[in-house]
Amino acid sequence: MCVSLKNTIMASQLSLTVDRKSVSKGDSVTVSWTSELPDSLVLVIDDGDTVQRVQVPDSGNRICWTNRAQNAVSFTLISTVGSRKESVTAKVKVKGSSKSVKPSVGGEIGKFQLWKEKMQARLAVSRAQFSYAWASMKKWQKLLWIVMWTLPLVLLLTLILK
Repeated sequence: MCVSLKNTIMASQLSLTVDRKSVSKGDSVTVSWTSELPDSLVLVIDDGDTVQRVQVPDSGNRICWTNRAQNAVSFTLISTVGSRKESVTAKVKVKGSSKSVKPSVGGEIGKFQLWKEKMQARLAVSRAQFSYAWASMKKWQKLLWIVMWTLPLVLLLTLILK
């Protein structure tokens, strides 16, 4: 079952989708989103125990685990366009005991995994921003940028190889 919520208040279209409405504690939920031309896009994940704010690219998905969820996991996608913000929220009910569930081996998401996902999202955003900036540059600006980054590398290699 797929739950999709859309919000089209502003010029951009914001869509947030979760792959199911309810899960057992310890199961995963896949969250997918799309947005058109936001200045910034943040996914807020609130599982009742912690709140994570992750900057995400214009479109993508993320697997979230419900190991520490209390009763529900709330996903909110916040888009900023200029000085205006819009958001859309999806909730997933978490069934199961209130005591902590230990995930199976390989199912545990540790601090390193969270850090890795955060860095991957930041890298994807940086790539998208660079692609947009590169596409909007004039030829002479691109040439200057290439020279600015190539010259120090050539000088460094010259020093190392001498």
